[in-house]
Amino acid sequence: MSRYDCDRVASACPSLRFAVHPSRLRWQAAHTVLLALLAGSALAEHHHHQHGELDPLLLPPRVITSVQQDSPLTIITNPKDARQPIPASDGADYLKTIPGFSAVRGGGSNSDPVLRGMFGSRLKLLTNGGEMLGACPSRMDTPSSYIAPQNFDQLTVIKGPQTVAWGPGSSAGTVLFDRLPESFDEPGTRLDATV
Repeated sequence: MSRYDCDRVASACPSLRFAVHPSRLRWQAAHTVLLALLAGSALAEHHHHQHGELDPLLLPPRVITSVQQDSPLTIITNPKDARQPIPASDGADYLKTIPGFSAVRGGGSNSDPVLRGMFGSRLKLLTNGGEMLGACPSRMDTPSSYIAPQNFDQLTVIKGPQTVAWGPGSSAGTVLFDRLPESFDEPGTRLDATV
């Protein structure tokens, strides 16, 4: 029945226009009870605050761990440092631990890093000075899916388009995964492993 039909029926019988249905009375009663309960608790809370009976609330200290920044636009960190989740499945998974980054899932285990709302070609990923390119259309295999962060010694994030030292087209920023040169001055052994 349309609204037009209801108006026509109500105008034919004036008693229907002002009739109160039992279901409407139940809803009105339920709303009245709900508002009375809310108003009562709000007034009790207000009375409690007015008379100074507020107990001090002690909160536990909150420890915030993050990468220490030398400048607001540049972050340099060691990708071998323990971060959550351990281990990072790809470069984007590790970059999510840096403030300003998030990720867009692209498959079962890879994701596309997002810096300040920009991703894709606006965020340049370089490994040892070379640009990392993804595969497949629609970014199914993102460039960060080929980066294992624990294999690199230094991660540098340069936010914004202020530098063009690593090429054009990085309006969001530039991410550098670098390996430091090895020093073989003394004989020894080394073992690196991940699970």
